Amino acid sequence: MIRFLLPLMLPILLWGQENTSLKIAHGARFTSFTMSTQNGLFGPYAELQDFYAQSFGLEYLGRATKGAWSLNLDIYATYLAAGNPFEKDSLTAKSSRYESGLVAVDAPERKALIMPSIAELVYHKNKLRIGLGNFALESTFLNMEHGRMIPSTYSGVNAGYRWTNIKAEAAWITMVGARSTSSFKSVAKSLAQYNPGLDTAGSRHDKTDVEAPYGLFYGAGEHTHTLGKWYGTFKSEVFAVPNVFGSVAFNEIIAHNEHLWHLQYIRQFQLGTGGNADPLLAYFQQQRSNYFGIKYSHKVGGIDYYAASSYIDGAGKLMFPREWGREDLVTFQSRERQEGMGKTLAIVAGAKGKWAVNNVQHSGGVSTGIYMRPDPLDYKFNKYGMPSNQQTNLWWSQSWKGGQHKLLNLLVLKVPLSSMPLTAGQTINKVDMVNLNIVYRYTFMPL
Repeated sequence: MIRFLLPLMLPILLWGQENTSLKIAHGARFTSFTMSTQNGLFGPYAELQDFYAQSFGLEYLGRATKGAWSLNLDIYATYLAAGNPFEKDSLTAKSSRYESGLVAVDAPERKALIMPSIAELVYHKNKLRIGLGNFALESTFLNMEHGRMIPSTYSGVNAGYRWTNIKAEAAWITMVGARSTSSFKSVAKSLAQYNPGLDTAGSRHDKTDVEAPYGLFYGAGEHTHTLGKWYGTFKSEVFAVPNVFGSVAFNEIIAHNEHLWHLQYIRQFQLGTGGNADPLLAYFQQQRSNYFGIKYSHKVGGIDYYAASSYIDGAGKLMFPREWGREDLVTFQSRERQEGMGKTLAIVAGAKGKWAVNNVQHSGGVSTGIYMRPDPLDYKFNKYGMPSNQQTNLWWSQSWKGGQHKLLNLLVLKVPLSSMPLTAGQTINKVDMVNLNIVYRYTFMPL
């Protein structure tokens, strides 16, 4: 009840502060999101179900400030106008993997949703910032991920402080408004929002009884530095869910002229029982996992060419919840994830750039990557039965009238790497497919 009353109480709290005058600003944004997935295009399963969805969204943004205090609001209202995201394929009994993100995956019967994604009371003075309520984070795993109609946000308290070349951030999260869901839920319940995959015994991973009564703790430190002529940023992050698991992430980005290197390391480890005394009901069922990543970028004129590689070792599966945001990995490509994988090598190369034509700003690029995974039946290191695959992305975006209008087009092609035969269930929404995304956003009331 408190989380619902908080947005109503915040304006009263703001009005009670005796510093300067109250300033109020309003904003609004319209979104049209079109998506389709064509399955069975190249392999033996031409009869696999195709999926599509068309959603519209209206977003209200509000800000009230008085002295060092402010109230930030970001409320999403979405409507699924057409599509078949939850229709079952007759051959595999599977529904869509991507189009379901344009509606609530936890309430497929609902076409219309309203979500108070951000409703945050903020105290901001000098270099200190403290926030209470529903808020956003931008980190390696906890982020909004705007590739959905409703992004991931979090409820609790957060704080940040800046020095000259150091930034520190911390948060205690009690509830998660997981992307493409209908409401905020406890940290434990948020883990059961999406495809459960397989546990370490090869059965459906039942995460509904995970125990995480203390929520999620997050801490980060970022330091900017120089090494001769090289300018760099080092960021370390800690994510901990007591009794379930912990993660540490280290990112070093260093650049000089047209050269840029990104080094990344992530370690995950079990805490307590992993979420439940019964190993088969635990969320984190292995002792640990390790991820290593490296990326090099080189600019030629206005084009940025890059290559990256990452490896998840055989200690266990990378298990950071997909519900909590997009994985900011050096080998990440849109519409691809490495969560739930162990013993996986990924290699990605691409090019991207920005240019202007008249008063329209353009950006675009192409990337291709190979993801060499364990056998789909190796459930100990392949949670979702994903085959090894090659993925190619082609994207192009436009922005005009000062960013008031934005258009994004994304095309994703996935084909299997191996010539070994795959079942229909290992194919649908995974390989032998094309995914198309067209997103238009119009900010008709800038905040």
